[in-house]
Amino acid sequence: MSTLPSVSIIVVNWNGRHLLETCLPSIAALDYPHGCREVVVFDNGSTDGSVDWLARWAPEARVLRSGTNLGFAEACNQAAAASASETVVFLNNDLRVEPLWLRRMVDALQVTGAAAAGSRILDWEGRHYDFDGGAMNFYGHGVSRHHGRRCTGTGDGETRRTLFACGAAMIVERGRFLASAGFDPDYFAYFEDVDLGWRLWVEGEEVVYVPSAVAYHRHHGSGMEAARRTKLLERNALASLVKNYDDANLAVVFPAALLLLDARAHAAGEVRAAFYREVRTEFLAMLPGLFAKRAVVQARRQRADRDIVTLFGEPLRPSFFGRSYWLVQQEVMQAFGIGRMFGQEDTMTAHQGLEEFVADLQGRIEDLERELAAVRETVAAAEVAHAADRARLAAEVERLQRELERVAR
Repeated sequence: MSTLPSVSIIVVNWNGRHLLETCLPSIAALDYPHGCREVVVFDNGSTDGSVDWLARWAPEARVLRSGTNLGFAEACNQAAAASASETVVFLNNDLRVEPLWLRRMVDALQVTGAAAAGSRILDWEGRHYDFDGGAMNFYGHGVSRHHGRRCTGTGDGETRRTLFACGAAMIVERGRFLASAGFDPDYFAYFEDVDLGWRLWVEGEEVVYVPSAVAYHRHHGSGMEAARRTKLLERNALASLVKNYDDANLAVVFPAALLLLDARAHAAGEVRAAFYREVRTEFLAMLPGLFAKRAVVQARRQRADRDIVTLFGEPLRPSFFGRSYWLVQQEVMQAFGIGRMFGQEDTMTAHQGLEEFVADLQGRIEDLERELAAVRETVAAAEVAHAADRARLAAEVERLQRELERVAR
C-alpha cells in the first residue's frame, strides 16, 4: 500500500487551450502513482474552445466550469473545496514540470511538516530564474527572488523556510488550506499567494521552498493587460498589510504605505496618476470588509510578528524605479521608524534595500534584450523572405510585360 498522499493537481484555465497542450502532458508524465492523483481543470469562462479540447484530448481530467472569469484565487478555492484529496497542487497552465516535481514537493511537506511548499520556477529554456524563493518589502509587495538572473543549477539548494510559495507552482495540505480560508477571493489574482503564506505563518503554520522541484514558465501566458495587473498588485498589497500585521506594526506601516502609494502615483507621471487614484478608491471601498477579515486572522494568531518579519527577506526593497522615489521611501522610513521593525538603525543610507532590486532589474533588462534579439531575428528572416518574394514577383511581372509586348506586335 502506498504511503504517498492523494493529490489533486488543479490547473486554472482562461482561454489557454494552446497552453494546456504543453502543461497537461507534463503532468501526465509525473513520476507519481496514478491511483494517488487526479487532474482538475477549472475553466474560468473560456471562449477559445478549451472545454471542447479537454473533452477530446484530455478525457482523464476532471473539468469544473464557471460561466464567468472568477479570477485565479476563487477558482483555486472552488477546485480545492471540490477535491477529496489530502493535498492539492496549484499549477499555472503556462508551466510545465519535471517528472520528479510532485514527489519532491510531497516529500518536502512530509519531512518538514509544513502546510505548504513552493517549487523553483525557471524560464521556458531553463536558463534563468523566474522564482527562487519569495521575499516581500514592508508595504506588502512580494517579489520572486533572483528573477531574471542566470540559473546556477536546476536542483541545487536545500529545502528552506520562505514567507510564501508562488501560487503558480505550489502544494498545500487541503485541510490546512481550507481551515485558513484559502486564497482571498477578493484579490482576484496576484499577491493572493503572498497573503496566504503570510497568513499561514501568523496562524502558526510553516511554508517552505523546494529548489529541487523544478517547473518551467512560458512568459506572457496569462493574457492580462499590464495596467490591470499593476492595479491588482497595488491594491492587494495594501489589503495584505491590513489583515496580517499585528496592531502595533499596522499602526506604523499603514500610514507609511499610503504615503508611498501617493509617492508612486507622483513618480508615475500625470497620465498614470489617475490610475493610482483608482487604486486608492478601490482599496478604501474594501476596508470595511478587510477589517472584518483582519479580526478573523488576528483571532487565530499563534506567532508574533517579530518571528515573521525575518522571513520578509528584502523588507526595505523599493517597489518603483527611480532615485526620486527611493529618496522619498527613505524619508518615510525615517519618519515612521520602519527600520526598527527589522533591526535596522534609524539612520539609513539612500542605497539600503536597493542591491537586490538593482540586480533583479539587470536580470530583467537581460530578459528584454533576449526577447528583442529574438524579434530582430524573426524580422530579419522575414525581410530576407520578403526580398526573395519581391525579386521573384518582379521577375514574373517583367516576363508578363514582355509577353504582352509580343502579343501587341
